[in-house]
Amino acid sequence: MSILPLPDLTPEISQAPANNTVSAPENIHLHLSSLEAYTGQPGALAGVSFWPRVGARVIDSIVHYLVAVSSGFVFGVMLAIVASLRHNPRPLTLVGRPNGQLTLVFFSLVGMIALETICEGVHGSTLGKLLLGFVVVQEDGTPCRVRSAFIRSLAYFVDGLFFGLIAYFAMQKTPQEQRHGDDWAHTIVCRRAQVTSPNLRGFGQFAMVFLLALMADATLMITGLLIKILA
Repeated sequence: MSILPLPDLTPEISQAPANNTVSAPENIHLHLSSLEAYTGQPGALAGVSFWPRVGARVIDSIVHYLVAVSSGFVFGVMLAIVASLRHNPRPLTLVGRPNGQLTLVFFSLVGMIALETICEGVHGSTLGKLLLGFVVVQEDGTPCRVRSAFIRSLAYFVDGLFFGLIAYFAMQKTPQEQRHGDDWAHTIVCRRAQVTSPNLRGFGQFAMVFLLALMADATLMITGLLIKILA
């Protein structure tokens, strides 16, 4: 009866730990690199470029225009009811007079600022940004604050000069595609897929925020109309 010798496993045993010791740091490095892209590291978030943001702005402008038209219609109906009850058509003639046009323009612009500030400061997106999958966040990836939303909305009147060329050239200078308003407010407009779930607000919350923003915009428009006929 012969006894077969046991196979020599020494090379395999000696090589296995060596391979593990080499691959472990690499795996850790890859894990940390992927984690940094979602934890607000500088430069981790890629900003949305100029033309897609123009598309979002067009949608938001249409929303504001519809709010203005609806507010004017509601105000006109209310004014007609008052004139009918008082048997005095004079209030209806006051709406069409040219005086107070600057007041209407002012309250229209303030209404637009209020619409954007509420949407971006409470939810992170206006309707246009949400439909296109964009969100406004702070530079560290945390949700946009109300103060930052107000600053970037107010700064749009600078960035929007010369058909947006001021914003366009400013965005070419930063990898995060930040216009002046984003630079001053320390915000980035990025895609929602880049932001972690804890820093995103849901669609249900947007419905409530959007309704509040519409009411604020409409209230300011009606206030401007009221001042126009009383002035």
